[in-house]
Amino acid sequence: MAVIKTLGVVLRRRDLGEADRIVTFLTSHHGKVKAVAKGCRRPRSRLGGKLDLLAVSELVLWRREGRDLAVVTGADLVEHFPLLSADLQAFAAGQCAAEMLDKSLAEGEPYPRLFSLLISFLRSLEPGVTSASLLKFSLKAGEQLGYNCRADRCASCASPLPADPGMLWLEYGRGGVVCMNCMKKASGAGERLLPAVSSALRAAAHGINGEEGPATEAVRALDRMLGYHQERKVLVSQRLLSALAVSA
Repeated sequence: MAVIKTLGVVLRRRDLGEADRIVTFLTSHHGKVKAVAKGCRRPRSRLGGKLDLLAVSELVLWRREGRDLAVVTGADLVEHFPLLSADLQAFAAGQCAAEMLDKSLAEGEPYPRLFSLLISFLRSLEPGVTSASLLKFSLKAGEQLGYNCRADRCASCASPLPADPGMLWLEYGRGGVVCMNCMKKASGAGERLLPAVSSALRAAAHGINGEEGPATEAVRALDRMLGYHQERKVLVSQRLLSALAVSA
């Protein structure tokens, strides 16, 4: 048996039985951890409000040797992000970031840089720039996961990309945007990028917020590239992000 005390942010949760939940955390020092929060859906539960999606809490987890799931025995709310409940676009961006990490990380390995990156991203969210912030997060997270997306130079020949690019190609296998010459030799694993989307990628690579519409498309393209490498489908949360972009 082991007791774990750690800071954690809620990536995912699903109901279990009549009153329990299975919660997936990204913790500061223990990586991704899944745990049962018993009775947390009851009105008088002491865990109520402390295990909301993307809430940051100081956790006490109890794990028996040989069991896949820990048990949440205590939680103290440390930080929450009011914009996530007040702004649907911010909520969608936060969900995309959480789902990306949940799908990408194995359990039992520490990811302190990704934990800090996620917290910084959630703190940075502002109305009107949520997709641009998510794009910067996605590029940095992809790099930490080993799937760097090069957007400042050609991912094939390393030549500088034009300041005012035309249609470019995102080459999944090479991990980045390729120039017009290399695009002719590109494999089928990739997609064409509109100039505005290429510009949004480049801006994000330099830590600059680009336009929201192109940034949303760039986020979707990056997710498809990551999905190619991880052999998975597009993130479910991308649907909400895309729908909000269309209605904006």
